[in-house]
Amino acid sequence: MDRDWEVTRLCAALDACAHGSSTVVEITGDPGLGKSRLLAEIASHARATEVTVLSGRASEYEQERPFGAVVESLRTRLEQAPSRAEPAVDEETRALLDLVMARSSMSVHRTPQLLDVERFRLFGAVSRLLESAGGDGGVLLCLDDLHWADDGTLELLHYLLRNPPAVPTVLACSYRPRQARPRLLACFPETVDGYRMERLRLAPLDRGAGDLILGTELAAEQRDRLYTTSGGNPLYLEVLARLTADSPAPSSSHCPGQFVDLPGSLRAALVREVALLNPQQLSVLRAAAVLGDPFDPNLLSPVADLALGPTLEALDVLAEMDLVRRGEPSGRMLEFRHPLLRELISGESPPGWWLAAHARADRALREAGAGPVERAPYVARSAEAGDLDAVHLLREAAEHTMYSVPATAASWLTAALRLLKPADAGSGEPRLGVLLALARALGLTGDLVGFRAALKEALGLLPPDQRSRWVGVVALQAKVERILGSISEARAVLETELATWPRSSGVANPLRLELATVRMIQRAYDESAAYLDTAVQHANETGDRGTRIAADACRALGAAYSGKTEALLAHASDAAAAVDDMEDAELVAFLDPLSQLGWAELLAERYDNAVRHVTRGIRIARDTGQSHVMPYLLLSHSWAHRAVGQLAEAVGSAEAAEEMAYLLGQSDLLGYSLALRARAIMIRDHPVTAAPLAERALRTVRARGRLWGLTAGVLSLVRFEQGRLDDCVSLVQDIIDQPRHSAPTHSIKATFFSTAAQAEAARGRLEAARMWAQRAAEAAAAVGLRGQHGHAAVAQACLVGRDAKAGVELLGSAVADFASTRQVLVEGRTRLALAQAQAAAGQFGAASENVGQVKQTAVAYGAGHLHVQAVNAQRRIGAMGPRVRSAAPSRLSPRESSVAELATQGLSNRDIAEKTFLSVKTVEAHMTRIFRKLGVDSRWALAQAFGERQDSEGEAPAGP
Repeated sequence: MDRDWEVTRLCAALDACAHGSSTVVEITGDPGLGKSRLLAEIASHARATEVTVLSGRASEYEQERPFGAVVESLRTRLEQAPSRAEPAVDEETRALLDLVMARSSMSVHRTPQLLDVERFRLFGAVSRLLESAGGDGGVLLCLDDLHWADDGTLELLHYLLRNPPAVPTVLACSYRPRQARPRLLACFPETVDGYRMERLRLAPLDRGAGDLILGTELAAEQRDRLYTTSGGNPLYLEVLARLTADSPAPSSSHCPGQFVDLPGSLRAALVREVALLNPQQLSVLRAAAVLGDPFDPNLLSPVADLALGPTLEALDVLAEMDLVRRGEPSGRMLEFRHPLLRELISGESPPGWWLAAHARADRALREAGAGPVERAPYVARSAEAGDLDAVHLLREAAEHTMYSVPATAASWLTAALRLLKPADAGSGEPRLGVLLALARALGLTGDLVGFRAALKEALGLLPPDQRSRWVGVVALQAKVERILGSISEARAVLETELATWPRSSGVANPLRLELATVRMIQRAYDESAAYLDTAVQHANETGDRGTRIAADACRALGAAYSGKTEALLAHASDAAAAVDDMEDAELVAFLDPLSQLGWAELLAERYDNAVRHVTRGIRIARDTGQSHVMPYLLLSHSWAHRAVGQLAEAVGSAEAAEEMAYLLGQSDLLGYSLALRARAIMIRDHPVTAAPLAERALRTVRARGRLWGLTAGVLSLVRFEQGRLDDCVSLVQDIIDQPRHSAPTHSIKATFFSTAAQAEAARGRLEAARMWAQRAAEAAAAVGLRGQHGHAAVAQACLVGRDAKAGVELLGSAVADFASTRQVLVEGRTRLALAQAQAAAGQFGAASENVGQVKQTAVAYGAGHLHVQAVNAQRRIGAMGPRVRSAAPSRLSPRESSVAELATQGLSNRDIAEKTFLSVKTVEAHMTRIFRKLGVDSRWALAQAFGERQDSEGEAPAGP
């Protein structure tokens, strides 16, 4: 067989891109089967269209270089796209991408705010760059040899597979499945529905296709032998065909060692090509292998240790022999004819020459002004034990990449440890610093075992007179374990260490604060309070405001969990006042308490305060690189913004939290992130759109606990809006039936009970609805929060039957409760129920006004689903009103009749102005005259005067 079928599938992906669809193309196969050639083929086809082509390749020898497979294509794109000409490549995007580039001009003088940036912000910047590159025709991103990809590249790939750029995209990836890392293989099953999926698994060529490569100059017997030796591998066939007809018959044996996948005959053919080179040409080719693939020809001379003239002459010969080629698309970089050739050259280079060449490469980069990130790979390979300058550079490079590519940072810190001698600097200080940095990097990757091991070794290096530093390290260990979900381990570490300190010592306060948080999470509120009391006592003696804030935030959150509203409000107020009185620099060490304060304020229904404090915490965390505290800050940020109606911000923060959870490998955080995004999308778009996301969220949360309950609560709301009432009630029952230590938070129980009551009433099970409504009332009374009283009132309103006035009273009270807490969209949803109760009570004017107010709210906040519900409610209410047939409209002028007709369709004055090409003030004047002539005082009455037939029109479509 040939590759026509595969090329056809690739062209189909480009055609789909031209029509607005995105595709992931996964090309797999053994070395030499044509993966790279197929990528080149699709790139060639794309360049003949309006599709922008970006290409990258991973390398076996650059796996510690951050984003090695994409860096050159990104750099080329940035150089081609002036920031002023393309607004999508804004200043922040460029600054973030500069961190990835690590070029000389980009590696120094970085702004402090972007020094330690979170990975998901980098990924978002890459996505924005792709969107700017796509233009009208879309973008093709080819990523070759991903089996060698570094962690940063794989994380970026994972992000792009789950978050398609906002332009038609073809993401073409190739790798060898037998050498692929599990992390790479795990990426593709996570591909979202926004992509088409095309899988091309390459097989050897058949005999006919092999003869086309070998040509007719060789005898049939030779072609048979070469085809058998090659196994139908097209690359092997091409190289074997280079052998002259009188060459010895190639052996079919395999080489041991590094090239286990390379037949001995192919290796012999490649060696034969290289053997024709003179020493200078071979040195230049080896230098190219050191620099990478692609490589910068300007660095060849110093790395090869040759003068510039001979280097350029040798480079010309290498290009004539097709050993190296111009890279695409700019041609500024050069590349090897095939990655296997670089493999061979690297493997055949003498070890001593190889190490010296890496040292020369580092020296050349340093003289060119390159920063530590670009130099680190060469230093890690060439530095000798005891080289403290190399240790310092590797640690600096790790700090630059700690939060963007922590796995790479960890590899450089591990290399730094190897360079340190036991007696370096006469103390353990250099090694201690490297170990603490390594622990931080491993913690960020989610490698809890490695994190513990590094911390344990670091603790062993601390001298007895530095016990205070010991406390900080242990507290950090416990905090990361808590964030990663290892609550019991965190408690054990803290209790063991705290037992070695006297109660009279304030030095142990970090341990007490962290242990108080752990015990509060475990619902041991009395124990938590005891640790806080001791910590605050010492803080009062020293004037330590940060500790007092941490204690108040922890107490507030514990009070919210246990339903003690008075204590919740008091401690949240104290913490908030202190936070507002502190500078950002003072809060740097207290971002975790700031996150707890945000959650407490959410549960206290102080949503505006939560938005303000959590937004500040996120800004400080980003400026100081504390990404380990970001997940909970982002989750509360999303919840708070959704509560006050800021749906775009709610979705964005949930997506950011989702990325952090993915990168930390925390399924519970990931599930709740998905749930928060689903809830905002349900309001913005439609329950049908949100349902798959909410379902996936609940599947993702593994442990039954608070996050599971909150996630199940979101799905129950989605099911209610979908009309799947049985599922809604079952989910609420599951939430309530959790064990005591996992029971739902007291301050929001009425919300769950109210949802179940409405669902039971809607399916006619009034006794069950009454039971849930009673539980909602009891839960609301226990906490005394107005929003919870509002939910309880909504539940009670389900039971009033034909007593419409009672329903109006209850729902009116609920609307006031939600309005007082600024829950604008919950208020809007409740107003619709109030409007229908008012219509049932004959209060049609008030009902019409409420529906109109909800429509305005829905438009103002981008709540599409709420707007559809409001339109449907308006029609139902109109159908309930008295039928009025009047000749009164005939008293209107033609222009007034036109305006009135549009008004009866639910259009606002501004909408009418746009349709009639009048000013808004003119429309308002017309409406005043219309109301006066017809003797009506509302748009609902106006519709009746026109005899609108709402009952024959039916409801608005349920979908968006």
